[in-house]
Amino acid sequence: MVTRRDAARAPRRLAAADAEPLLRGPSAGLPPLSLASGADDYLRERIVAAFRAGAEGEGADFQRLEGDELEAATLAEALQSISLFAPSRRIWIREAAKLDKACEEALLTWADGAADGVRVLVTTARDVEELKTLQAIAARGLSIACEARPGDVTRWAERMVGESGLKLPTGAAAAIAAGAGNLLATSQEVAKLRTLAGAAGVVPPSALAALRGARGGGSLDRWADAVLSGDGGGARREAAALDAEGVAGTSALWAVAERALAALEPQAFAYRRGAPSTVRLTTAAARGALDAVYAADRGLKRGEIRDAEIRDVIELRLVRSRGTHRA
Repeated sequence: MVTRRDAARAPRRLAAADAEPLLRGPSAGLPPLSLASGADDYLRERIVAAFRAGAEGEGADFQRLEGDELEAATLAEALQSISLFAPSRRIWIREAAKLDKACEEALLTWADGAADGVRVLVTTARDVEELKTLQAIAARGLSIACEARPGDVTRWAERMVGESGLKLPTGAAAAIAAGAGNLLATSQEVAKLRTLAGAAGVVPPSALAALRGARGGGSLDRWADAVLSGDGGGARREAAALDAEGVAGTSALWAVAERALAALEPQAFAYRRGAPSTVRLTTAAARGALDAVYAADRGLKRGEIRDAEIRDVIELRLVRSRGTHRA
């Protein structure tokens, strides 16, 4: 069983890249309480993934708690629970900035006590200096900076490419980073290239050219037609161009919804502003497309998906439902 005495004395503030190995390692190398804070979604997601991987690696129980829904009694029970079948437990508390006063006090009291057998990671998009709650948590353990510094995007792009197994020409990672502009968009670009690469990780030159030169050629109309026809390859090519232009979210929802509604009510939607659709939808297909749009919209309003993810969610559901994946 892990005890507080076993925990290594980690630096108070670490960059995300430096914190990952600690979180992936055994609980004995972690303080009882860690805080990952900062506005970069990609870095926070990596920190959580590392923390979860560490739990899997040592056979620890893993539990997720939502800070905005958490009650002090529930938190206290989770912190004091002992696993009968695992050597330790790890708890992730999402959005620490939304913890109420009672939960904050319960967490800090626990951290000041024995904290045997449990390691806790709390995450937030807020900066530590913004809230006294975050400052109090950071002062009791490991604080992890989830902010991208100048030059980080290119360095992370090279790391992403290496981790994905892609074999790209010299300078390709830097070009992707320059076009994407931030870490989350860069990770999405690398993921798209991975889908286009062969088994050995080699990407067709045309795919790289499309990513680097996509800034002027994105079309929501072409993307929506590709998605609705089940053309996965065409949808990915248009998505790469749209990402470079920063087009996503509700614009993608409307492009699909317009086509579906026009198929169901041709007269009412004869005014459609975009280019004429090349896809003829059956009534069933149109209703399925609207279901996908409404589901994505609900997910956005509930905070289950981000605006930047809407197009990918729609694409995955509709291309898969059509059962056609043309390169």
